[in-house]
Amino acid sequence: MNNKNLRSSGQAVVVAATISAFSFLLSIGLFAFELNRVEVARQQLQSACEAAALAGAATLAGSDVNNPLAAHAESVATALHTFQQNSVAGTSLSGADMDYDDNSNPGPGDSSLYIEFLDPHNNNQAVSQGDPKGKIVKCYGALGFQPAFGRFLGIGNVPLTAVSSGGVPQLDLVLCFDVSASIDDQTPVSFVRRQWNSGTSRISYIIPNAAAGSAAGSIANGPLYNIIGPPATGSAVDGLPPQTLTASNQSDHRWRMNFSEDGSAVGLRGSPNAGSPPGNLSGSMGTGNAQTYTELVVNIDGRNQFAGINSNGYNFPNIGTVVEAARGNLETNARFTSSRANTTLTTIVPRVGYQAEYLRLARLNLHPLKDAQDACQVFLQTMNTNTDAHFSVVSFTTNAGRNATDSISMPNVDSTYGAGGTGNFPNALIGLNASVIQTGYDDSVTAIANTSPISGTNIGDAVNTAVNQLTGPGSRTGTKKAIVVFTDGQPTSAGPLDNSDPWRNSREAAWRAKNAGIPIYSIGLAQVPEIVAGETAILNDTNSSRTTGGISGIAGNGGKFWLVTSNANLRLTFENLARQLVQLVR
Repeated sequence: MNNKNLRSSGQAVVVAATISAFSFLLSIGLFAFELNRVEVARQQLQSACEAAALAGAATLAGSDVNNPLAAHAESVATALHTFQQNSVAGTSLSGADMDYDDNSNPGPGDSSLYIEFLDPHNNNQAVSQGDPKGKIVKCYGALGFQPAFGRFLGIGNVPLTAVSSGGVPQLDLVLCFDVSASIDDQTPVSFVRRQWNSGTSRISYIIPNAAAGSAAGSIANGPLYNIIGPPATGSAVDGLPPQTLTASNQSDHRWRMNFSEDGSAVGLRGSPNAGSPPGNLSGSMGTGNAQTYTELVVNIDGRNQFAGINSNGYNFPNIGTVVEAARGNLETNARFTSSRANTTLTTIVPRVGYQAEYLRLARLNLHPLKDAQDACQVFLQTMNTNTDAHFSVVSFTTNAGRNATDSISMPNVDSTYGAGGTGNFPNALIGLNASVIQTGYDDSVTAIANTSPISGTNIGDAVNTAVNQLTGPGSRTGTKKAIVVFTDGQPTSAGPLDNSDPWRNSREAAWRAKNAGIPIYSIGLAQVPEIVAGETAILNDTNSSRTTGGISGIAGNGGKFWLVTSNANLRLTFENLARQLVQLVR
C-alpha cells in the first residue's frame, strides 16, 4: 500500500473517531439535559401535588357542611381543580383525571391525581372517603413525561410521581352551655286543675283562668314565660322536673299550685290523685278559686293550646290524657282504674310506655333548650368533621359542672311537695384529654343532649372552668384554643373568683382568659326584649374594660359576641361561629 492510501485511510479513521466522539459527547449532553428536565419536571409535579393537598386540607377545614362524605367530596374537588391549574415542563395538567390507584402509570402526556384521607389519631392510617376520622388529605400525583430527545436516546415515556399531605388544623375547644331554669321559658305548656266532679262522678281537667293582678282574664296555657310573667331574667318554673311549681306564685298571685292530694299509686308526681275522693280539690283551694292548678304539663303537640297527637301508637286526644300519662296512670289497667282516670278517658286503652312517650315528646318541645341542643350538636359535628378538634363541654347553672357524672339533686315537683320525690339532674363537665384518640366528641354530644333546665346562671364559674381546661394537662401543646359561651340570660350566681357579685365574677374569669391568650366567643339568646341590654352589657366584644366590659371584649384575642333574638336563628349563628373558628385555626 502506498503512502497516499495510508494517508487517506488514516484520515478516515480520524474523521470516524471524531464523529463517534462527537456523537458520544452529544448523547451524554442530551442525556444530561434530559435528566435535568426530568428532575425539574419531578419538582414541578411535587409542587402541584403539594398545592393540591394544601388546598384540599383548607377546603376541609373551611367547609360549612357537617356531613363527612360531603366535606370530603368538596376537599377532593378543590384538590383536583388546584392540581389541574398547574403545568409540568410545558405539559398542562388540565386534563388530569381522578385515578383511585396510587400505582397509576399514565401514558405520554397524561396525568392523574389519587387522593386519600388519613386518620392522624391512628398512625395516619388511610380511611374510606366519608369517614369523619379522615383529617389529613394525601395526594398522589402522576405524569407520563416525554423527553424532548427521547427518540434519539432510546428513552420512551418516563412515569413521574409525587406525594404530598395536608392536614386540617388542631383546635382545643370548650363549649360552656347554659342549663339555667329559664332555658325552657318558651315551652308550650298547660296548667291544669285536675278535680273530682261529684255531680258526674268523673275527673275534670280544667285550664284555670287568672282572676287577679296584671294577669286578669288570661288563660294558663301557651308559652311558659307568658303564663308566669317573670322578671326579664326568666322563670324558675320548668315544664319537666325539676319543676319548682310554687315559683309560679308571683307578686300578683296569678297562679296557685295546690298540693292537697291522696292516693297510693305513684307516678311522675308521686301520687296520682288530688284530694278526696280521687281528683278532688278541698278547702279554700277548691273549685271556687279560678287560679288554682294541680299540674303543669308540656303541650306535646307543640301548640299553645293542646289539640291532640298520636305518636308511636300512643294516643293523646286531649289534655286529660297528657296529665294522666305524665302521672304514670296509663301504664296498666290497675293504675288507670285506681286513679279514676277511667271515668273520663273512656276511649283510652292503658299501655306500658305512655309515660315514657310523654317525656320523650315533652323534651322535643322544651324551647329554646331543644333549639340550642340541636344547634350545638350540628356545630360540634361541623367542627369534628372539618378540624382536628378536641372537645370539652362545661354545662353550667348556679355553678359549673365538675366532672362527667356531676349532677344537681332537686325535688321533682317542688320543695314543699315531698310525694314528688327527688331527682338528680345532669350538670356535666366533659374535660379535655390530650390523648390522640380521646377527642371528647361523642361524650360532648351526649352531655348536650342530656341537659335539663335546673336553676341559676353562673357565667363566671363556667368561663373559669373552661380556662382551667385549656391551660391544664388535658389541652394539647401547640394547639389553637377557644371558649364558646352560650347563654339565654345574664349572671345571677357568683363564685369562685368573686363570691358576692355575679357580674364581676364573670369579668374576672374573662380577664383570666385574656391573660392566657384565649378568645371567648359568646352567643346570647334574648327570649324577651327586656333582657337585651343586660346580655349585651356582659357578653359584648366592644368594651374591653375589666370593670365594665363584656366577656368577649375583655378576653380579646379575636373573640366575638352574637345577640340572637329568635330561636330559629340559633343554628345559623352557630354555623357562623364555626366559620369564625376555622379561620382562627387556618
